[in-house]
Amino acid sequence: MSARHSFLGAVLAGGTILSGVVPAAAVCDGCVVSAIHNMNANLSAHQDQTTAAVNQTTSAVVTAQNAIVAAITQGTAQVSGYQAQTTEANRRIEEAAQINDTTRARQEARARAEGGRYDPAASACTDLTGIFSFGGGQSVQGLGGNDVVNISRNRSRGNGGEGAAVRSGGLAVASEIVSARDTYEGYGGYLDPTSDLRFLTENQTLDTSKEDNVKILARLIDNIVDPTPARPISEAEAKTPQGRAQIAARTVDDARRSAASAVFAHLGELTAPTGGAELANWAKGAVTDAYPNTVGDKVSYQQAIDIFVQSRFANPDWHQQLAKMSPAAVAREMALTMALNLHVNWMRFQLEQRMAAVQAANLAVNLDQSDGTSTAIPTNIPAAGGGS
Repeated sequence: MSARHSFLGAVLAGGTILSGVVPAAAVCDGCVVSAIHNMNANLSAHQDQTTAAVNQTTSAVVTAQNAIVAAITQGTAQVSGYQAQTTEANRRIEEAAQINDTTRARQEARARAEGGRYDPAASACTDLTGIFSFGGGQSVQGLGGNDVVNISRNRSRGNGGEGAAVRSGGLAVASEIVSARDTYEGYGGYLDPTSDLRFLTENQTLDTSKEDNVKILARLIDNIVDPTPARPISEAEAKTPQGRAQIAARTVDDARRSAASAVFAHLGELTAPTGGAELANWAKGAVTDAYPNTVGDKVSYQQAIDIFVQSRFANPDWHQQLAKMSPAAVAREMALTMALNLHVNWMRFQLEQRMAAVQAANLAVNLDQSDGTSTAIPTNIPAAGGGS
């Protein structure tokens, strides 16, 4: 019951009493005051209870709010932790996948290697080493073919020390030829290397750093191209019409003989040693027991190619290696062989150029002979001073 109801009850009770007992007015006044005091006390008590309940509720709400904030904060931290863990897990998974791929690739490569996929021919590796040192920026280790041909042409014109016998003329030229034959008889296993072309063609490397080899090769070219050249025209003879005609005729003759000289110059360049010690060391290591030629301290351009060829077709070990090669190794071997064929074809073309010049010179000589004396230059010159 509320304080108001209590108050009304008290008033009604008082009224009833007053209606019955009029004289007791003073007592009723005291009751009313007492009732009012009780009502106020009840109101204060209820107010205190209400304030306490409100404060308790407010405190509970604040506590709940703090708990909610703490829960949200903790949840956010947990979510961030889960994200970091997820990121780390993904990174490790990716690294593991990469490691697995690398391991798998290595295993596959090893399996292919053990199966011979990457095995090259031993001869291919050796030959590549030789090709890399081919020439090596080094000059010819001796006289080249052009140098030897120049010696021969100087002799034919009577120039320098080589042309002393030609300047003397007559028997001196014949004596020079015979003397060279006797001097070098049996040299290099040839009965007379000054008249045997095999001295040039069979020696894969002709060491032209040796003086005897140069002299023999020059004499061999002399005996083939211009064995008995005419005595040079003197200054007095050159001033006569016959002398000038003789000079013109010899100039024509020199031009036609130069076609033959060009061939020997080319052959001499092929057999002249080149590449230095590096190429020689490679050649000694590249040859097998099946190689038919000798490898010395110097190796020529031609012998380097000869070693490549002989180390394959003429080498029974190479045929056995070929049967065991992987397809990739066979392809490399074929590519190397094709490159060599390309180079040899180019060398053959260079030789064919010179051979075409020789044929053209022969044609010109044959035409001169068929024309008779219609275009011939008179060369019958009486000797100056009555000499021969």
